[in-house]
Amino acid sequence: MFQDNLANENLVIVPPARPKHTSRDWALNNRAKNVFSVNQQTLAERIICESERLIDETNFTTELNKNESDFRLEERIGDIKFRQDELKKQKKEAHVEEEALKVYKQRIIDAINTLQEIALPLCQKCIILRETRQGIDLVLDDVDKELKRELNVIQGVIELLNKLMDEGVEQLRRLRAAIYLLDRDLSNKEKSVQIDEKNIELRFNQMGMKVYDGNVPLDPYNNTDPEWIKVTNANIEKTAKEINAGQTLRSYIDQLLKQAAEDIRAQVQRTSTAFCKRIAEMRYTKIKLENVHKETVRQVNELTRNVTKLEKEIAEKEGYVALAQMRMANRAHRPGIELCKDNVYNSLKKELGGLRETVSKLDRMLVQSKATLRYLLNTQVMQEEEINLKTSSLKIDEVDCLTLRESLKFQNF
Repeated sequence: MFQDNLANENLVIVPPARPKHTSRDWALNNRAKNVFSVNQQTLAERIICESERLIDETNFTTELNKNESDFRLEERIGDIKFRQDELKKQKKEAHVEEEALKVYKQRIIDAINTLQEIALPLCQKCIILRETRQGIDLVLDDVDKELKRELNVIQGVIELLNKLMDEGVEQLRRLRAAIYLLDRDLSNKEKSVQIDEKNIELRFNQMGMKVYDGNVPLDPYNNTDPEWIKVTNANIEKTAKEINAGQTLRSYIDQLLKQAAEDIRAQVQRTSTAFCKRIAEMRYTKIKLENVHKETVRQVNELTRNVTKLEKEIAEKEGYVALAQMRMANRAHRPGIELCKDNVYNSLKKELGGLRETVSKLDRMLVQSKATLRYLLNTQVMQEEEINLKTSSLKIDEVDCLTLRESLKFQNF
């Protein structure tokens, strides 16, 4: 209640007196503040001068360092491009060698296909055809031996070419692996060049330039420059090594294909020579048999005529026998004393005895002639069978086999 009354009255409340400074304190404070201000001004001027000097110095250093970085970037780009040129040159040589290996691989494939599809079936077919020879002509002759050798040579060459194919495929794989490493190295270097060229184009005052605040560390490096050079050199050396290996393999393939073709040609020639020799022997034997057969046919004809002649003679002699017997039978009817052994009787008896002996001799000769004719006819049949065998064998060797073997003409694969 009392306070409310005080508030309603226009009273002035005087605060208690504060302690006051002396004039000396005031003068000293003014002098101190003046000295402090002068000192701060002096410090500011010194800082300004030092800042201007530092700015000039840092500008120079910054520009110098930037120029150094620009130079190193350009130098690095030049170094990378030089390495790129080396890699591209090596890659070009590797691609040339790759194409050459592909050509040689195709040569091997063609050689294998030629041997498997032409040479091997023909040789086997000749062997099978000669197995159809009949009788004594089914003989293990030089042609059989050479055909078996030819079959072994062809199969051996095919096996060797298959192994060579595996080596060629493996060399192609290694070369392509080296090319892949070159491509990867070239790709990485291209990206590196693009990054460094972009870095050269960057300016400190361009729009959007700010302090890096990414998550990738600014110093992620774990390789040195010598190691970088070593990796590139290793890729180039590896590719060069594979190129040299490919060239060596191609030279080996060349020699082997040439030697294989020569071996097959030589064996084919030996087999053909054996065929020609065997055909000549067969033809000579066949001609000789044909000549003997002609003589046998002539003798068969003569013996046939001889048998006919003997039969005719025997028939005639039997007529004489009948005549003599009829005369004796007629004289046996003489009457009385007339039935005597006179000279006529002796003559007729002698004649009949001679005729019987003659017929007997002719019969024996006829039997011998017929037997000889039968033997000769058997001989003729045997000769004809042999001639047919030789004809069949000649057809197999000369017509069937040699006609097939005309396609066995190998140049170098």
